[in-house]
Amino acid sequence: YAGSLEGPNVGGSSAGEMVYRLAEKRCANFGTCESGETGLSNVNKELLADFTAGEALLKKGLCHAVRPIVDRIIKQMTVPLVQGSLRYAYKVGESISGEAKVGTDRSQKNAAEGAVFTAAVLPLVHECNVAAAKTISDEMKFGLYDQGVFPDFAAVKAAFESTYDCLGITCADVGGLSDTGVAAACSKTSPWPDIAGYTPGSDVTKHANLDLDQQALVQALKGGTPNWELAEDWYAVGGYSLSGKAPNGLRTMKGFSTGAEGKMYNNCDGCPYKTFSAFYDYYGDFDYADKWVSAALDGTNMAFSSGRHGPNDFATLGDAARIEAVKKGTAYMNVWMYVIREFEDAIDDCTSCTGDNCNEFSLNGGSVHAWDEGVAFYAGSLEGPNVGGSSAGEMVYRLAEKRCANFGTCESGETGLSNVNKELLADFTAGEALLKKGLCHAVRPIVDRIIKQMTVPLVQGSLRYAYKVGESISGEAKVGTDRSQKNAAEGAVFTAAVLPPVHECNV
Repeated sequence: YAGSLEGPNVGGSSAGEMVYRLAEKRCANFGTCESGETGLSNVNKELLADFTAGEALLKKGLCHAVRPIVDRIIKQMTVPLVQGSLRYAYKVGESISGEAKVGTDRSQKNAAEGAVFTAAVLPLVHECNVAAAKTISDEMKFGLYDQGVFPDFAAVKAAFESTYDCLGITCADVGGLSDTGVAAACSKTSPWPDIAGYTPGSDVTKHANLDLDQQALVQALKGGTPNWELAEDWYAVGGYSLSGKAPNGLRTMKGFSTGAEGKMYNNCDGCPYKTFSAFYDYYGDFDYADKWVSAALDGTNMAFSSGRHGPNDFATLGDAARIEAVKKGTAYMNVWMYVIREFEDAIDDCTSCTGDNCNEFSLNGGSVHAWDEGVAFYAGSLEGPNVGGSSAGEMVYRLAEKRCANFGTCESGETGLSNVNKELLADFTAGEALLKKGLCHAVRPIVDRIIKQMTVPLVQGSLRYAYKVGESISGEAKVGTDRSQKNAAEGAVFTAAVLPPVHECNV
């Protein structure tokens, strides 16, 4: 690591040629020396302490105690490679408004230095975040300079920063090339937007955008003449939620249900998932949600294979009933179950830890990503970053907020954050923290609590519409005073979304 040219003293010698010297050079560039731009680099200070501690433990034969020290060493040795990559992305990068120095030291040599530094660190970045690694490679690889193509420094910096937690390094470890502006040290805030108060540990912005498909579907069904064909397109083809794994590059609400058998019952490490099994056992169909929504969209009659909760004669029911069956079914049957699937998948990823984003150096990045996906699908992008979200929301988060006002289960009775989303935010945050530490089994009771809380708005929805359209009750003047096909249909959808766990409790 140090070599002979560094000599015997702490801080070494400028004649050094190995990684020790790189850490010293880069600390002066990034302000990560003991005294900012001068003194021993923080990297070599930390490493000297770990080198000494590891040696002492090995002399005593305490082999297993050395493992965490080696892990820390690898993390610290990664810092100068990240700094080197950023330094040369800055030197040769595309011009940035207000950043006069970016791109003012372009040369083939500097472009090559950037390409080498990124080559040295990209595998670890890729293990943390495939998309981030691709961004860095696409901006920094050899040959671009000769084509007159220069890196987008801000994009490279953001891509690296998105993996710091996973790499086990911090904004303070890396520092910044300037005190202010785009080249300044990052803060500890996530590079991605919060989701209704939750700070994701990975990039799930494209996942959260699924609610834009739901919003477009709902819009297609508004007005005097519902556009069933357009609504079906938003349901089955999608448009806003990009996915590299989907056949057409888009994830869809339909796919959440049609792919459920493989993802929740047969082909997952924890299969069959308990909650999904209850729904399959009740309806007798793996794609029960799609069967419901597709029939409502097409205006055809359907019955579940079990014969329960039906038949549903969408061919003869009016538009009002079909509309509610579609727009409530997509959010509270298709998406609701898939949210749970992501939380279960997070546990699977944590315990098996075999994916691209999961290794001992990446703090169980794959499981955290699955967890983040669950939160993203639960809330969606329209809720915005703040606790309590926005009335524009279209997913289950918004349902919990609406129903708390009806049932007095908000923080202040009929106003404030719903107790459901308050409890869920705490559990979302706790689960993320445990997964980052690899404490897989500790997440199980959290997922169980999440499922229970997610059930509450479905029960409330069922009760609300039973009240609106119900038989008259002596002494209850309001029961049954809001009867309509629309309200009856809403009640039918809410009960369809919650009947399987009820049946499991009491036939």
